[in-house]
Amino acid sequence: MGKVMVSLTDEAEDLVRTEVDKLYYGRTGGFSIFFEKLIRQYFNGNMKDPAGKKLR
Repeated sequence: MGKVMVSLTDEAEDLVRTEVDKLYYGRTGGFSIFFEKLIRQYFNGNMKDPAGKKLR
């Protein structure tokens, strides 16, 4: 499987890391698990914007 590079501002990265740490506390590769899940949801057409509308 290939790799995906996501570029975030330092502030955004800190926010994402904080939330990922809450979800995957103590799990090795929690950050990778989070983004893999996000990408799978996107490509399976299950992504929604905050207002609840489908993005695809």
